[in-house]
Amino acid sequence: MVSWSALGRSFGTNLFKNNIKAPFVVQNVNFSVGKKLASDHGHRTMALQPSRWQWHKFKDMFHYYLMMGLIPVGAIIFYTNVFIGPAQLTPIPDDYHPKHWEYHRHPITRFIARYIHNSPQQEYEKFLHFIDEEAQRQKLRALEKEVTRKMAERNDYQAYYYRPMVNKYLRINKKAGDDIMERVGDDYKD
Repeated sequence: MVSWSALGRSFGTNLFKNNIKAPFVVQNVNFSVGKKLASDHGHRTMALQPSRWQWHKFKDMFHYYLMMGLIPVGAIIFYTNVFIGPAQLTPIPDDYHPKHWEYHRHPITRFIARYIHNSPQQEYEKFLHFIDEEAQRQKLRALEKEVTRKMAERNDYQAYYYRPMVNKYLRINKKAGDDIMERVGDDYKD
């Protein structure tokens, strides 16, 4: 697969060269366009040109992965459309409740609805759960706002306006002060 573009390049190049250098015959005399008339053994140079390796590698990989995806998917779609075909409408028995994927006509759509997507009932229940959670959050926000408003109005609690002190650092400072007091004593004068 990867070598298709390389084969195509070499085939196209050879085909092009053969067309240009093909000898032709006029009145039993061979003329060749591709042959050099002078046979000098002089200095030959190679034309410098930028590399096309990255472009050819990109084309090879693109064709490879495109075919890796298109061939199996195309085969599955072909098989599904030719051998399985669309669903036929039939009357539903009274004691049978169809599943949600059975309402789709095409087999691939039925497969996607059954194994990949959630059922419409599940989506609806998820949406209702989301609405219920948002309503509960809204009630909690309103209650919290009312509590803070009442606390600010009555000035009776410090809960939202007071940040408690961390006792760890208070104990460290008190211990450091007590250690200094033991070393220096009570009668320290400047």
